[in-house]
Amino acid sequence: MLPLAGKLFEARSHEKRPLAVGDRVLLDPTGKAIDSVLPRSSQLHRRAASEGEDQAQVMAANITHVIAVASIASPPFQPELVDGVLAAAQRERIPATLVLSKIDLDPELAARWAKVYAHAGVRVLPTSTAAEHATSAALAELGTLLHQNNSVVVGLSGAGKSSLLNALVPGITLRTGDLNHIRQGRHTTTHTELLPLPGGGHVLDTPGVRNFHLFCTGSQELQFLFPEIAAKLPECEYRSCLHDGEQNCAVKAALQRGELPESRYRSYRTMLVEALAAERPGQKAGRTPVRGGGRRRPRN
Repeated sequence: MLPLAGKLFEARSHEKRPLAVGDRVLLDPTGKAIDSVLPRSSQLHRRAASEGEDQAQVMAANITHVIAVASIASPPFQPELVDGVLAAAQRERIPATLVLSKIDLDPELAARWAKVYAHAGVRVLPTSTAAEHATSAALAELGTLLHQNNSVVVGLSGAGKSSLLNALVPGITLRTGDLNHIRQGRHTTTHTELLPLPGGGHVLDTPGVRNFHLFCTGSQELQFLFPEIAAKLPECEYRSCLHDGEQNCAVKAALQRGELPESRYRSYRTMLVEALAAERPGQKAGRTPVRGGGRRRPRN
């Protein structure tokens, strides 16, 4: 990799690093260093993992599709991780697809999770690369998506990202790994790689992530990253309803009737607590603030 001009590190920015995989750059007159980074058409970012840092980690730049890969089992499906990736894509208005991998390990569970995300308006592709259970149609559909886009692939270590890419892109032979003794995937991809695909498209294969926290997302904005929750807002008594204890909340009513999945609401509420804590530095993380219900919606 070429060195970066010092001015890129001096500029004030909310980003942890001045350059991300997928960036387009200009070189200095010598052609031996990166002088500037061109404006991005899109980016997928999360809150940097370092303690005490209020910075964004840009995982991929100039992408046209986000592919969240989550295994049904081994390692277990983690809805909060999936929901974080999907919410980040929604915020940046990048189309996203959820790829359920290893569905042969528990087809019934796979069908239940597929229903949860289909209800949220997410495109879901249930897949298996096991020879005797290969999902040819879903894999073909995923292959078409890859060739039509500049995609970033995100998921837990061991979820099967590299196995999927190996099955779809002849010749790349990415390393795959087994689960370790605490049932977490080993990091077989240790850095983000930009892979040009024969026949068109690019894939950014990322190292496995264990969490995905949104960066700088407001509490009022958050619900609009969960379309099935936002759709209920007009039915709530208060325009500013955050669906967290307010009276006559349509989301809580739908939850009680079984019309909204518990897992999606739990993810939303976890992110809401984080957003409120960021907005109110004196608020202890993990505690729910007490609100009076918000502003009443004018009656017709």
